[in-house]
Amino acid sequence: MEKDTLKLSIIIPVYNTPLPYVKECLESIEQSQIKYPYEIIIINDGSTDVELLHFLQEYKNPNAVMIHKENSGVSASRNVGLKRAKGKYILCLDSDDKLLPTINNAIAYLDYNSTYDVLYCDLQAFGDTEFLHKKCEFSMFQLIYISNMLTPSSTLFKKELSSKVFFNENLSFSEDRDFFARAAVLGFSFKCFKLPFCLYRRIYNSQSLSQKYLNTKDEVESFIKSQFNPHKVITQEEVNQYVINNFTTHKKHIIKLLLIIFFPSLFTYFKYKKLYKNNIVID
Repeated sequence: MEKDTLKLSIIIPVYNTPLPYVKECLESIEQSQIKYPYEIIIINDGSTDVELLHFLQEYKNPNAVMIHKENSGVSASRNVGLKRAKGKYILCLDSDDKLLPTINNAIAYLDYNSTYDVLYCDLQAFGDTEFLHKKCEFSMFQLIYISNMLTPSSTLFKKELSSKVFFNENLSFSEDRDFFARAAVLGFSFKCFKLPFCLYRRIYNSQSLSQKYLNTKDEVESFIKSQFNPHKVITQEEVNQYVINNFTTHKKHIIKLLLIIFFPSLFTYFKYKKLYKNNIVID
């Protein structure tokens, strides 16, 4: 199979991830029965776990490439993968998450809707808790200034992005939000795909890749916002669309708004009982 025929590159950074999780991640790729030519790029980011190292050294898969490097963080590992990737589309899959067969639907969607550069899906969590987080239609305003709409494992994007944007290796949190925010400002187009094509692991007694460094969240988010001039990148239409998206996706926001406007005393009581955490209609 010639490299230029590759449709998908799956980039998986690994740093001392529990071996059972890594095995589940890799097995999920096989179980997804990807219908297109693909490659798996596994980056061992200086892991020290002996059992994991032995597995990685012995792992054999005709579609997989194994790269060993000194520890330098998940962003640096993903950047190594981006530079090595040959696929038309790229998925940065966390080593404790799992791929779903619906990745085939996502690839087909991008093939038939070539005006979109980034496809992100609803977030289906598993592990210590299970829930489905429904994503709104894309809003640059929300991504930069409100909250992260995307996670690496639930986002499929064109290789072209990596010619313009790389992960910031100085960030220890929300590097994915920073990456996609810069891509959005550069003009790459985003689309919400309601069918989940990955499972996101939630762990309470340890840390998943996407749950590390939470103590630096405020500092990192302040840095991300500081890179952009809101008067240049955000229009009134962007803000309006953000509000509409949230009311459309999350009907509970409408109830909160009506309570604040027409029944303020009742809303204050609900907030006292911690049914609502603040006065912000959309948060």
